[in-house]
Amino acid sequence: MSEATPNPTPQRKRVTRRDLVRGIGIAGAAGLLAGGAGGFFMSPRRAGTAAAAGGGETIKFGIVAPVTGPYSGDGQEMVRGAELAVEDINAAGGVLGRPVELVVGDIADQAPENFIQVAERLVSREKIAAASGGYTTATSVEFNTYAQAGVPLFHTNTLQENTDYVVKHGMTNIFQCCPTEPWYASGFLQLMQEWIDKGIWVPSAQSAAVISSNDSYSISIATVMQQGLRDMGWDITMYEEVSVPNADWGPQLSKIRNNPPGLIFVTDYLAGDLASFAKQFATAPTPSLLYQQYGPSVPEYIDLAGDAANGVVWSTTIGTLPDEMGLAFRERYLQTYGTEAGLSQSGAQYDIVRLWAQAASRAGDPYDFDAVSQAVSALTFRGVVGTYRFGVEDRTAIPYPDATDDPSLGMPHLTYQIQDGEQVLFSPAPYGKGSFVLPKWL
Repeated sequence: MSEATPNPTPQRKRVTRRDLVRGIGIAGAAGLLAGGAGGFFMSPRRAGTAAAAGGGETIKFGIVAPVTGPYSGDGQEMVRGAELAVEDINAAGGVLGRPVELVVGDIADQAPENFIQVAERLVSREKIAAASGGYTTATSVEFNTYAQAGVPLFHTNTLQENTDYVVKHGMTNIFQCCPTEPWYASGFLQLMQEWIDKGIWVPSAQSAAVISSNDSYSISIATVMQQGLRDMGWDITMYEEVSVPNADWGPQLSKIRNNPPGLIFVTDYLAGDLASFAKQFATAPTPSLLYQQYGPSVPEYIDLAGDAANGVVWSTTIGTLPDEMGLAFRERYLQTYGTEAGLSQSGAQYDIVRLWAQAASRAGDPYDFDAVSQAVSALTFRGVVGTYRFGVEDRTAIPYPDATDDPSLGMPHLTYQIQDGEQVLFSPAPYGKGSFVLPKWL
């Protein structure tokens, strides 16, 4: 943790050789909702040594996560990361001598009504001091509940629309703890150009097939990517949107095989969907580089995709770093839960709970919501996923190297490739520990 520093809103600039716009917003995790109804539950979790924090009244912290349903793999990561943070906080004496208790709100299949119900119960019934989660609604409809109560809400939904909503409505207590989704496309466009310029990758064709799930997060990335490719002189041979979950990629792959592109860029972020695509693509691969959005960060992806995952490139705007802090966290996660930590949400939620605890301590009262939010805005906090520093107006994490060239002042936009069943981080420096290699099918 570092000392609080002022953080003026960064100037965003065009930085690539071909004047590629690096983004229109400032993400990790992933974003929008599957429809349908779903139940939810509230459960208090007092992690580890809560009693050791002293005799003060318990402080409740809410974690909003899809504990059940198709996104439960990611939801479990969120809860476990928050549990480890609460355990650390309580072992060190709690927040101002008071123990912290984690209250879990299950948003299940991510239907909007679930988010609203969870928000109302956390704020009104559970009397939480703050809340965090990996996902929100696309419309930010639940934000009003937190804003009216003043309760700080932290999330890693990676959605520009969430940031825009906060700015439009002047909300000062809602923080997006990762850069937003347009940076995914703009960042990858720059990497592509570097590989091409250095001769590392010679595309089989200056064309791309772009596939998106039908939600604003995925569509936004796909839109920025297509425009950036056109600016580079590339053709878009196919653009399709699918409904998630989607297991049968036959129609899309048939079109790709009939007119093989140089790049396949998939912005559906559900791990199971992407694993299915990789397996079906591997049966008859085209000479195309394959990029898949975020989903490979979830541990089940490699389990499901197997050898078909090798060669796949993916990225996240918030992910656990392979440095001393990140590796220590991953080792502790493994020892605690008997399974490997994912590369995004567990570390993110671990950081966010600790960031809030530091801000609440500086504020002098965890239930003085305005003071806590002001303390958060003033922090520069180094966690296991990188540096949290928020824009003054949008309260959204600032990306490195996309909007700042100082890694100590921005959240790193991480790009990985799966090689021999292992996740290899190769960008950006100084965090990258490996190199991009051409997939075997190329």
